[in-house]
Amino acid sequence: MPRLKDFKIRVKNNRYYEIRFRRYGYNVSFSSKNFEEAKRKAFEWLYTFEEQIKPQVHFTVLSKSDSENFNVSKNIIFKQFADDYMYKIKVKRVKPITFKTYKNYYENIILPMFGKLSLKSIKPIFIQGFLDKIANKTPRACEDIKMLLNNVFDYAVNNGVIERNPIKAVYIKKHEREKGQALSPAEESKFIADIKGTPCESVFLKMLYSGVRPGEVNSIKEDAVNNTITIANGKLKSYQKNLTRTIPIFPKYAETLSKPLTKKYNLNKLREEFKRFCPNNTLKDLRHTFTTRARECGIDNELVAVWTGHSLGNITSSVYTHFSMEFQQAQAKKLTY
Repeated sequence: MPRLKDFKIRVKNNRYYEIRFRRYGYNVSFSSKNFEEAKRKAFEWLYTFEEQIKPQVHFTVLSKSDSENFNVSKNIIFKQFADDYMYKIKVKRVKPITFKTYKNYYENIILPMFGKLSLKSIKPIFIQGFLDKIANKTPRACEDIKMLLNNVFDYAVNNGVIERNPIKAVYIKKHEREKGQALSPAEESKFIADIKGTPCESVFLKMLYSGVRPGEVNSIKEDAVNNTITIANGKLKSYQKNLTRTIPIFPKYAETLSKPLTKKYNLNKLREEFKRFCPNNTLKDLRHTFTTRARECGIDNELVAVWTGHSLGNITSSVYTHFSMEFQQAQAKKLTY
């Protein structure tokens, strides 16, 4: 099988580099005006073989040039190492739906740029230019991509593969995410009138009158006997399993019980449909509207947080505050307007 020391490097006509391999029945060459690019092509070919690369071996430079002998000890290709992190470590730390998003960024954006490079060769200035281009188009995605790169390089540092994490020298402007905007009472009334009789009327009203996240709507289970709704919490940490919250059926929500949800909704289609009626809002604004109306009706903020599945804001509240269902049912009756 081919070995790194069997490669020969030549500089032809002082114009471009050629890396040749002429042994063991192989007759291949890799050339480029850029030495690193020619080297990358050679590594790509070599790594198609299953044999592990032995450390402390060198290419032999036959023509004197500005290229010098280089040590490939621990010269691990980014994809080999990053795959190990993504599919053995990262996948265990986040929800499947979140990992699906990260996997898309990793396979379609990160790997095409870094996959064939060695970890040691990736410099901050190269990453900076890469992220700047993404930030100009999709700043929110840029934050996630930088986070994933930081995770991979931190993992490499902790495993002794590289000495420093190059991401530490990279800066991108923090993306200011749009804050939710509740519908005004007039806008809410118009929205209810506009959706009347449409296929999405029931699901929109249930979201509006319960404060569920868009991603939670397909998990709603109504219990008219006990006057409660049980929802699978849409914001779970990787170590949390099957966490649900049970909240009262609010007065206005009770009006929707005659129209139960009989199918699973596609969130992208729901968002598109919502935009037809409220072009200046997002689907999540139904949740913000519920929260706003509850506060306007005098319901305590901590109880509203329990109903909407939010963090209670501080350790004392999250540990010691407990609202009985009887208390919640009594408070829910206030939510009339």
